[in-house]
Formats: sequence, C-alpha cells, structure tokens
Amino acid sequence: MVFGFSYEMFDDAVGREFCRPPDQTLLALAHDDRVGRLIVADPWRSYVVSAARRRPVRLVEDITVAGRNAVRVRPHRLRTDDPTDLGSVERSYRRYGAVLGRALARTRGERKPRPRSAALVTYNPFVAAFCDSPWISKVVYFGQDDWATGEGVVRWWDLYREAYRRIEERGAAIFAVSEELAERISPRTTVVPNGVIADVWRPRHPEPGRIAALPRPRAVYTGTIDDRLEADLVETTASMVGSLVMIGYPGDARTVEWLRSLDRVHVFDPVGQHELAALVQACDVGLIPHRDQACIRAMSPLKLYEYLAAGLPVLSVDLPPIHGVDDERVCICRREEWASGVKRVLDMGSAPEGRRQQFIDAVSWERRMQPVVEAAVD
Repeated sequence: MVFGFSYEMFDDAVGREFCRPPDQTLLALAHDDRVGRLIVADPWRSYVVSAARRRPVRLVEDITVAGRNAVRVRPHRLRTDDPTDLGSVERSYRRYGAVLGRALARTRGERKPRPRSAALVTYNPFVAAFCDSPWISKVVYFGQDDWATGEGVVRWWDLYREAYRRIEERGAAIFAVSEELAERISPRTTVVPNGVIADVWRPRHPEPGRIAALPRPRAVYTGTIDDRLEADLVETTASMVGSLVMIGYPGDARTVEWLRSLDRVHVFDPVGQHELAALVQACDVGLIPHRDQACIRAMSPLKLYEYLAAGLPVLSVDLPPIHGVDDERVCICRREEWASGVKRVLDMGSAPEGRRQQFIDAVSWERRMQPVVEAAVD
C-alpha cells in the first residue's frame, strides 16, 4: 500500500497529532491487518531548498506509523511548485510514480517493482490523475479541498479540473469531504465528512488555567486564522460575549494583528489535541464566521465536529456542508441576522452528556475511514 498526502509531509501529520483526514487515513491503513508493506510518500520537494536548509536528501527512510514499521519516501525535483502546463505536469507525475516504484522495489529487495503490485491512496489530485506507473493496482483519491477554486492556486485551476476529469476517466475510487466537493469531482464520489479523535474528545477535561479567568460567556473559533474570517461577524460576536477565543495557526499576519486589536478577543497559538479539547470544552458556543467563497463552500469544517463533540451549540454562516450535521444544535443564519444568532446559541447551553457521547461515536475517525480502507484493500 502506497499512501500520499496532498502538499504536506509526514512531519506535518506528526506535528498536528494526526487530527486531519489524510492523517487519519494513514492511521486507518496502518491499523488494518490486510495491509502489507506500507509506503508513506511525501509530495515533491526541491533539491535546492533542502540543500539550503542543510537537510539530507534521502529517498527512503524507515519510520513507525501507529506502532508498525513503514517506509517513508521523499521524492525531490528542482522546484517544489508544480509546472503550469499540462504536458510538464504529466511528465512530472509519471516520474513521481517511477520514484515511488523504485522505493517499493527496494523494500522488497527487487531491482524493479512488479506490475500491479500495490494500491495507491492519495490526497493529491495530480498524483491520482497523472501517476500511471505499471506497479499501481488501483487508485483511491480522497478530496479534502477543491483545488480548482482555491484562491492561492489560481494558476493551476484548469489543470486541477483536468485532473478531476482524468481521475474519473481512469476509474479510481473517489472520496470527498462534502457533497459540494463531490459534485465538482465526479458523480461516483463517496462523501466522507470530517470527524474527531474519539479518545481525545470523549473525556471531560479540566478547565485550562489560562482560560479560567476569561469572562463568560466565551465564544470560540478554531482553525487557521486568516482572511477567511468575515470581519463584521467577528466584531459583532466580540461585542456580545464576555470573551472571544481564537485558537489556531496564524495564516495571515494582518488578520492576527486586527484580532489582537479588538476588545475581548484572545488569540492563542496552535495547541496539542488534548489541550484543544480542554479549551473548547471550557467555552460556551462555537463559531464558523467564514466568508462566502467557492473553496470554503466545498470544505467540511473540522471545527464544526469538534465544537459539537465538546457539547457546544454552534453558530455558522450558511455553507452547504454545515446542513444536516445537527439541525438542533447548529444555528445557521444569514450574515445580516448574525447578532440574533449569537443570542440564540447563547441561550442553548451545553448538550446533555449522553447526546455528546452519541455524537462522538457517530463521527469518530475510526468509523469515518472504514469505507476508504475497504476501497483500498478490496
């Protein structure tokens, strides 16, 4: 089994404690006895950047994933960024497949990989579409984001749309985090929304000391802190609660600076999963005050499931993946009605413990990833 991230590396999954869909797919494969040799493939990286950072350029290294031995492959080329013309992208990912094939053969003590000898599970649409090496027995593609509408990758939009077409054409097993994204990729797509790490969110954690002194009611936002936030909605919330807690990776310096300038707003850097669960449980409502963008409408907000796993009511703008998750505990409202929405969720209170535990059971990653693993090993 060969597993690949999108544009992240294995180190990134380790650093965030395996909390996102690709990380959990990898863990599910590692835990399955039907999976033989497990190869973990990083995306293309640059020889030049690695040399400048004095990092050794090693193609293959031994790693441990969920207690089992695995092999990590680190393919390198001249540039990290993908080319912007179709022919160059095709050649690049054919070569990527050849690199993975050589690593696969090395793990078996063979000179070259045997035909159709391993399944490829990947979150990278270019890998799923253009990596067509003979060693691949099947392809499983999981779409976590709509790359064809991402604001930071406009130059590649047409190539991503072509990749979606090729993935469908080659008969790959296709999964996506939302119905919206599934419709953009292929009518054969199976929807697997985000989930939670049950062992992290199930316990009731003690209230962390650094949040205990913050006035209630406390609203919380988790995730990357950048310009996806709708400024008016954040400011309205801050004016109506005792504390607004923002926890996550600072993706945009100007947004962080603006947040720190607001009264009652407290910006926390990323924290480990157990501390995150404790911080969210110590709040009163969860927020999704996002802008209306095509790429955002295709996401399955991980924060939504974490808020509900913590027992919080949720206030969100109207995004397709929000609907149907918990119609009683999630308040979806128009932007012009946000203030009344804040009042409504503040009146809801925490979910009964039995309901909270049932929700965690329903959205645990272990359950979520079952169809993906079945598609890979079948």
